[in-house]
Amino acid sequence: MIVRPAEPSEMDTVIDVLSEAFHEDPVSMWVFPGDERRAVALPIFHRAVVLGMLAVGGHVDVTGDLSAAALWAPGGDEDIDDEAFAGLTGEEIGRLAALFELMTEHAPGGEYHHAQFIGVRKNAQRQGIGARLLKYGLDRYGAVPAYLEASSAESAKLYRRLGFRDHGPAFAAEGGPPMLPMWREPSISL
Repeated sequence: MIVRPAEPSEMDTVIDVLSEAFHEDPVSMWVFPGDERRAVALPIFHRAVVLGMLAVGGHVDVTGDLSAAALWAPGGDEDIDDEAFAGLTGEEIGRLAALFELMTEHAPGGEYHHAQFIGVRKNAQRQGIGARLLKYGLDRYGAVPAYLEASSAESAKLYRRLGFRDHGPAFAAEGGPPMLPMWREPSISL
């Protein structure tokens, strides 16, 4: 399977992949309740995240068949323009703000790369594609530690297999599902 940097012309597909992959994610379901509303809101949200991540020098990686995508940003440099969330409701923005505040509060200091999202289309899940995609980004950053927040117990299992370890206790916005901060030292070989 080929894994490569995404082309600028593929960003709409990346947003579609992430929106499909995270449609039933516990955090997405809390931030954007209701299947129909979530189908509308997730592309708005993911477009804002992709644009913000690229603005700070992040990377978007994809599989050759565009069945999966991963977003990476330099740690601590994520920046999303509030106007990019136009189309989301005030309640959704409020839940996102609470979540972003907690994520910032729990983020590590120092130099690291943040794996913001790793998503695989439903029909391609559970085939090792997410692991290969994540490993590609980990290999790119070599000597720099990696950080992410697992949004489900299932994703945490994958990340542990790739050398990530819990980085403090899980956290959750009021009424929201837990997110588990995870850290990977660069010296781990796969």
